[in-house]
Amino acid sequence: MKIFEVDPGLFIWSLLTFVLLVLLLYKFAFGPLMNLQRQRQEEIHESIREAERLRDEAHSLLADYKQQLAVARQESDEILERARKVGESTRAEILEDAKAHAERTLDKAREQIERETRRALQEIKGEVAALTLAATEKVTKKTLTEKDHLNLINDAIAEIDLGKFSEN
Repeated sequence: MKIFEVDPGLFIWSLLTFVLLVLLLYKFAFGPLMNLQRQRQEEIHESIREAERLRDEAHSLLADYKQQLAVARQESDEILERARKVGESTRAEILEDAKAHAERTLDKAREQIERETRRALQEIKGEVAALTLAATEKVTKKTLTEKDHLNLINDAIAEIDLGKFSEN
């Protein structure tokens, strides 16, 4: 059987064709494929480096954000404290103003009461003098002189205790 026989010419040509085919494949197929694989590996490594850089940047931004948030909280606490102090001082001022206004109103009321009391006492003095004069005329059945009138009025006023009216 000739199937297992080796023909040296065919063997050399087959070997030469195989080597030529391997060289051609290496130059035109394996070389570009290897270059594509190398480029892809480099892209993957670059993507990994970029992802690590972005992760580090994200951590940095997160730290900055946390710091800014802490500063903002501190500032808001300070603003609230200042507002509370201003509110308390404003409240104290309003209370002081209200107390002063109430005091002034009370003083005015006291002054008015005192004026009204003095006026009422003057009216009472006048009425007492007129009543005393009328009563004296009826009792004496005569008209008194101006001097007699003054003496009677002064005596009647001296007898009336006007201090008890001013205390009320």
